[in-house]
Amino acid sequence: MDILGIFGFVFAATATGVLVYEHHMDVLSGPYIEGREPARIIAAMLEPMFEPVHALVAPLLERLNWQARSAVYLASLA
Repeated sequence: MDILGIFGFVFAATATGVLVYEHHMDVLSGPYIEGREPARIIAAMLEPMFEPVHALVAPLLERLNWQARSAVYLASLA
């Protein structure tokens, strides 16, 4: 019974993460809104340092996003 609880928690956490990510990337509420405050100067200075990390992690996050989206879709059918 504990295993079902763990699977339920992982599923709920994944579904919540996907919804938060999709909300952030949404055109109406994401970083694309005109007039939104630009990136801070420290973030602009640190960005070149994170680009190699992002290049390595981006494909993994994209794959995880599609897997989580499929899981949320299956859960919505139930």
